[in-house]
Amino acid sequence: MSSSIPEYLRQSVKVKETIDGVEVNSFRVPPHKFFVNEEITYLTLPLNVDEKVIMNKINELKLGRKTIEKLYAIRLDADPWQYNELELPDLLSNEIDGTAMENKGNVIYSVYIHVNGIKNFLKIIAFKYVSYVEIDIIRLAGYRGGVIRYLIHF
Repeated sequence: MSSSIPEYLRQSVKVKETIDGVEVNSFRVPPHKFFVNEEITYLTLPLNVDEKVIMNKINELKLGRKTIEKLYAIRLDADPWQYNELELPDLLSNEIDGTAMENKGNVIYSVYIHVNGIKNFLKIIAFKYVSYVEIDIIRLAGYRGGVIRYLIHF
């Protein structure tokens, strides 16, 4: 029996990337609206909440509540008329290290993530506004980069 209610949390497609001779376990990120399990870890870091909180917010989308939104996930090296999926390293299946940055203004979280010895593979930054938090994940290593932007309403 199929349901007409869409599932917003989906399984990811796993990929192995080789960047500067280093192998990285990654996953493909849906371009908008939908989430994959590995993205939840990325959202728990700047929000400092349990994964269940993020999963509940994603599940509320089925009820028409916009408590969490993925605005877009784009590769910056892609031709505007050609779609290439953005990949992110799986934080649980690679060697991860980080360098915290100073938070200024409305920045509540800012860190560079190093993956398998590749320095500054990505940057995660969170901005606090009156009614929501914006989280940006910026991929810096490998191809010319990419950006994922989320809005979390509290």
